[in-house]
Amino acid sequence: MNEFRLPFIIEYPDKDDFIIAKCYETKQECYKLTIPTGKQLEKAIHIKFRASDTPLSLSLGIELQEGSSAVIIEDWSGDIKVPEINFVNHITCQANSNLTYVVLNGNSHQTKMTEKRVSNIASDAKCHIFTYHFGNKKLTSRLIQKTSGKGAEINTDIIAKVTDDRDLSFDCTHEFAEKQGSGEIVMKGIAQGSAMLNFDGLVNIKKTGGGSAGYLKQETLNLSPDTTVRAVPALKIDTNDVKAGHSAAIRNLNEEDLYYFGTRGIEKETAKKLLITGFLEKELKKIKKHKTAYEEVRKLI
Repeated sequence: MNEFRLPFIIEYPDKDDFIIAKCYETKQECYKLTIPTGKQLEKAIHIKFRASDTPLSLSLGIELQEGSSAVIIEDWSGDIKVPEINFVNHITCQANSNLTYVVLNGNSHQTKMTEKRVSNIASDAKCHIFTYHFGNKKLTSRLIQKTSGKGAEINTDIIAKVTDDRDLSFDCTHEFAEKQGSGEIVMKGIAQGSAMLNFDGLVNIKKTGGGSAGYLKQETLNLSPDTTVRAVPALKIDTNDVKAGHSAAIRNLNEEDLYYFGTRGIEKETAKKLLITGFLEKELKKIKKHKTAYEEVRKLI
């Protein structure tokens, strides 16, 4: 391994299974993690960002070479009391590779964070990005997944919980540029207090993306009358012979819900936690087989 101090700690039993390098082509501090050709990693690579109290500007590249497979956890849930974070994440999946990428964000409620994530997924490769956001004073998140080869599969699950006077905004696009791509965007949010939550989602099937199937689902559970919630789904289809659809729903907690729990001796705050767990249960099951990520998300909830 190259001798330089990383701004994060990597937990993995055998670091010879991947390559971590520092990049010098950008002004921003930049690192790249590569999974070599054909390498099938059974355990998750857990990337934990170090505690810091100064502004952070960082780029992290992830590359899975042809035929490789990995689960990577990007963890911001430690004691990161940074006033401001600017983070860029580039993911490349070469042909026949398979990546599960989990983002855990539960850092300081005083942090303002801007993140941009872009993935390029080649022929017959798969990339599933899970992002769980339970922190930040203010967050602006832009996520773009692109199919760059025939038969690529891209999936994105964005789960967010926003409370008090915090402001979280998510903008997610799936771009199908090659034939027979597939994938789904799921955006789920829980809002309470005087918080603001914004979901923008787009399925974009290009002229060259014939035979692709893309879906978008947005759902929000609103626990307070003082929240501001916005959900905007969109489709942009430039070719025929495709399958595409979208939906958006906002559910408001009402007194009848709480009364139902109260008649069974369940206090209001406990009832809200049960509703949140039930609301997220389907999405949590998707990562249950990845024990480390699942247990960390349960802690954040």
